[in-house]
Amino acid sequence: MSQLEAPDLYHRWYYEQGVWERVRFLGVPCLKSVSDMWNYQELLTELRPGLVVEFGTRHGGSAMYFSTIVRALGLRAQVFSVDIEPQSLDTRARSYPGIEFWVGSSTAPEVAARIAQLRKEYPGPMFAILDSDHRCDHVLAELRLLRPLTVAGDYVVVEDGNINGHPVLPNWGPGPWEAIDAYEAEHPGDYLRDEASEARFGFTFAPRGFLRRTEGL
Repeated sequence: MSQLEAPDLYHRWYYEQGVWERVRFLGVPCLKSVSDMWNYQELLTELRPGLVVEFGTRHGGSAMYFSTIVRALGLRAQVFSVDIEPQSLDTRARSYPGIEFWVGSSTAPEVAARIAQLRKEYPGPMFAILDSDHRCDHVLAELRLLRPLTVAGDYVVVEDGNINGHPVLPNWGPGPWEAIDAYEAEHPGDYLRDEASEARFGFTFAPRGFLRRTEGL
């Protein structure tokens, strides 16, 4: 086995065995790679955002994690987490400080308006993570929604580009990976891929999805 094969084999084992489904923060499921979560706290420490936007709340463990990190950094920051299905939200997350949970589609105009308002209330860079509906068209719509809301220096993570054979779930169909390609074809130069962060721990659920905004309002 070559060194190039080892990360993909581990990635597939980690995903297919459901290890990510058993990842919890303070007892609440996060449904993420542990190495990605560690990567995110390093990025948050560097970025020092005023606003963290999360598309895809599910149980709320990752929103709690993001809130804990920004508060530990001493930042005046808010986590804004959006999901169309609130029934999965853990009761422990509902009352966790520093989080606003929003019920609705992450592509709705009302969500864009709320993000714009929060940017005024919580100045500074924005860190956004896209982890809701993984279909290509939906992820592309999320990226389009964020375009007028992001400024140079903001950071966007597009999660689950690993599906559709990159390297898991080969029969999924076009997903986040393909949405990134489509967005870059529409708006070349909007983002610079942070390849160093992507490669930091050998594998990620967000391949090609660590993006630094280079152009913006």
